[in-house]
Amino acid sequence: MAKQDTFTAEEWTLLRLTPSLVAGGTAAADPSGLFSSVKESFAGAKTMAEVLKTNSAMELFAALAADRSIPGMPDPKSMLGEGSREQQMHNLKNAVLERVKSAAALVAAKATPAEAAAYKAMLVSVAEQAANASKEGGFLGFGGVRVSDKELAFIAEVKAAAGIA
Repeated sequence: MAKQDTFTAEEWTLLRLTPSLVAGGTAAADPSGLFSSVKESFAGAKTMAEVLKTNSAMELFAALAADRSIPGMPDPKSMLGEGSREQQMHNLKNAVLERVKSAAALVAAKATPAEAAAYKAMLVSVAEQAANASKEGGFLGFGGVRVSDKELAFIAEVKAAAGIA
């Protein structure tokens, strides 16, 4: 059973921030404006909170839910890199996927198999719910699709990075 003291401060921050970064990566996969990005980020945070509550019997999830400290955020420049807006969104997606891989490997190594599986599933669920939070490609709320091909591709990448077949 994994508790907060099972992890270094840096590892704990990674576990706490990765779900939020996944929501941001989903928004970056197919950017469609500020309002949609906010809805997607909120949906990701809501999903994380629900999963933490649902899995509160597991020590890892109870510890994550109990931690009310504010984690240090990664430097935006390190995640966005240089280049055009499109290139920066691509860089952000890749940085998020690297963190997903790291977090998945970390829980696989230090948590119980059930906790690791639930954590990885949470990351995928955050991506799926963020993608479903707003339509992509419409105009003034008309037309468009609920989940775009780019978002579906990002969800598949999150699954692969988390080690979920």
